[in-house]
Amino acid sequence: MKKTRVALAVSVAVLLGAAVFLVVRRDRVPTPVLGGPALPQSGGRFRGSSDDFAACGWSVHPDTGTAIEQALAAGGVASLEADITFVFYTSQHKPESVLEALRSARGAAPKVCGWSSDYGIVAPDGYHASAHGVVGLLSMRLPGSTVGTGGASLDEADSPAACAKLALRRAIENAGTKPPNAPLAMIIMSTTYDGHEETYLQALSAETGGAVPIIGGSAGGTAEHGSRDCSVIAGGRAIRNGLVLSVFYSPRPFGWAFRGGFDRTGKSGVITASEGRVIREIDGRPALDVYDEWSGGRIREAMQAGKDMNTFAALYPLCRTIKAGAVTYNLFVHAWPPADGAKSKRLVSSANLWKGDVVHFAEGSWNILINRIGVLPQQAKEGRQDMAVSAGLLVCCEAVLKNIPLDQRDQIATLINRTMGDTPWTGMFTWGEQGNFAGVGNYHGNLLTSFSLFPQSTDNATRK
Repeated sequence: MKKTRVALAVSVAVLLGAAVFLVVRRDRVPTPVLGGPALPQSGGRFRGSSDDFAACGWSVHPDTGTAIEQALAAGGVASLEADITFVFYTSQHKPESVLEALRSARGAAPKVCGWSSDYGIVAPDGYHASAHGVVGLLSMRLPGSTVGTGGASLDEADSPAACAKLALRRAIENAGTKPPNAPLAMIIMSTTYDGHEETYLQALSAETGGAVPIIGGSAGGTAEHGSRDCSVIAGGRAIRNGLVLSVFYSPRPFGWAFRGGFDRTGKSGVITASEGRVIREIDGRPALDVYDEWSGGRIREAMQAGKDMNTFAALYPLCRTIKAGAVTYNLFVHAWPPADGAKSKRLVSSANLWKGDVVHFAEGSWNILINRIGVLPQQAKEGRQDMAVSAGLLVCCEAVLKNIPLDQRDQIATLINRTMGDTPWTGMFTWGEQGNFAGVGNYHGNLLTSFSLFPQSTDNATRK
């Protein structure tokens, strides 16, 4: 069992562009000494009352059942009844075992939404990972709101679009009777890594009128087994090729932010040959040649050095611009040369780019990325400054995490807590991200991060 602990000083501010970012100094990672205090195996946070609460918990215990019990206990909900439990787990914990453990554990809600997370999870007390895996939970009871969960497998439907519609119908049915004056306020979504994210979003947006924000991520797999280790949990089912949805009906607004931590450069071109997630040409030239030129030769240099190009190229994404009036949003796409890239000169990606799409070259650094993650909760409250928050949910790209040094990952929690205070929240790491650009719609991209804010009930907000 290994848990990263960090002793850090965050003390210097630098002006970058128009924003001030923290410079995080790298200090040593404390190493447990023989006879010294053992690192904790679990942790959590609770806020609220027995009939109106939010709680988060985690555990790195290797046994799945014990890990679930410890996470629920650490969150303080072992004797309470939640409306919904989100569960996030690494590949060491099989979804079927997670589901079985939740069925028998005290404090787990009958409505469960979950998905696999790559590497680890993050919570208010830091980043948590282990050679034996980790489980993270976020449980809520939200009086005045109604929640439903539903999922579907691609094996059950004629098409990916039909699969998404089936999952939505099941989630709505699971929600049951809706409270008066409580519209569908948000959908939380996760898919397995099958390449259908854009199709799912189009179908769901069409079914909901396009005005409902859909926030989520593609379940994380592993470097060893790829997407075979991706899975989602919907209610009483573990699904390895489909999606899960949670629908929230509420008279109170939700908050969200959906961003990437990169800066567009002045270099751009037009996709001239593509098969969606295989990019062959930009401006009529081999895609790798153009991409490498935009990087100043860094891409080919990294290839010749034998670097992991999936990780290296994550600091140099392609970017589409999405406009809403005077506002321009950046939709980043993770593209990299595959194993045969030197010969084929193609790029592969985790989101679709089609012929005619204009793409910009973007770049960033781990320090900028971690600081921009840290301000997401504040951005999620823009226009909702009087919102009383019950809980928060972070969805972060695993390729972003891979570029943040191991001994700096606790700083994700440190920075988020500046806005969230003692409010429970949990985060996981995904292989693709879905989110909403206000006034435009729902999109799928890569190297992105979202933060969702769940509202407190009116009574609890008044008491606070």
